[in-house]
Amino acid sequence: MGGKAVFVAHCILNQNSKALGFASRPGLVEWLIDFLKQGGCVVEQLPCPEMLYLGVNRWWHTRDQYDTPGFRRHCRRLAKMVADLMEYYRRRGLAVVLIGIDGSPSCGVNLTGRNPYWGGEPRASAEQYQVVEGMGVWMEELLKEVERRGIKRFKVIGLAMDLPGFDLKRSLKMLESELEG
Repeated sequence: MGGKAVFVAHCILNQNSKALGFASRPGLVEWLIDFLKQGGCVVEQLPCPEMLYLGVNRWWHTRDQYDTPGFRRHCRRLAKMVADLMEYYRRRGLAVVLIGIDGSPSCGVNLTGRNPYWGGEPRASAEQYQVVEGMGVWMEELLKEVERRGIKRFKVIGLAMDLPGFDLKRSLKMLESELEG
């Protein structure tokens, strides 16, 4: 598994960056970081576009609310810096891997959160946050920048660790399989 630079969603190393009330643990996601360290991976923390755009004390949002010209422009600026670092690791001979958080409006890889009717004061219940197939806004913009630069395609993994039914053992097996070779 060594020889890889693994770029992880910001909240994997800092749960306190999540929207108020959404941190699943204090600090970092130990099991994932331990797994990557044991595999000899370089771990790079992605910036959190939501926290940098709206601050730490923000309400939760859906992809629909973040899918705006201003937020996309913000994500594109961040994507340029991250792509620079990805190119650096590629030149040093490391494979690049990207790990996002499925269900996130920004960092979702396979799943994102939607509700086109959300807006204003957050009185909606969690049940109204619809997890649907699709990619988060930040992941879309980052992968567009990678493609624009012609950076060779790499593995992009979505972990659904904040969604009901998350299975740690199954996720570790999946990660081991994805990071082999």
